[in-house]
Amino acid sequence: MRKLFIVVLLSAITFTAMGQRFDATIWSGVNMAQVDGDGAGHYNHLGMHAAINTSVALGDGDCWRLLVELGLTQKGSYVKEIDRTIDLLYVEVPILLTANFNDNRIQLGAGVAPGVNVRSRVSESGADSPVDAANYKRWDPLSVCLHAGYRVGDHWGVMFRWESSMLTVTHESGSGTYRIFRSNQGTFNRLISFGLSYQF
Repeated sequence: MRKLFIVVLLSAITFTAMGQRFDATIWSGVNMAQVDGDGAGHYNHLGMHAAINTSVALGDGDCWRLLVELGLTQKGSYVKEIDRTIDLLYVEVPILLTANFNDNRIQLGAGVAPGVNVRSRVSESGADSPVDAANYKRWDPLSVCLHAGYRVGDHWGVMFRWESSMLTVTHESGSGTYRIFRSNQGTFNRLISFGLSYQF
């Protein structure tokens, strides 16, 4: 994560030196999350999302931009049948290629959102389960992300994200759920985020 931050910082300095125009946006909102492979299939775990990002134009025009973000996001799931809550807190660094339309009021993007798990908590019927919490990996290095944003005025806007882990986020799992290939079996974060944004 430290190396990635240094690369992003150096890239920002380089683009600034080249005279490119940056923007900056803060946004916060709500996550509706689930964990594929936990025995429940509903986006019924509510969490928060807060982030700051910047983007830079790629080329002479303003249509294609590279967006880099630093965010704090809650993921997890709730399995009603056994009253089990999985609460995961990640620091993420989404890196997205975006296309911008209508004087940059409409923004569509896709990319990856690698993250580090800074807190895992699993509870059943209100009782914590440290063993189950320790099963969640520290890193989620390959999470794909789809992004949409709409700026209402000069500064305020709304944002929407869909995100899904491509690599298992647990050390061990008895689930048959997998991504990409069958040996990549386990549990995977998936979430929908929406919120309000402010562009400087």
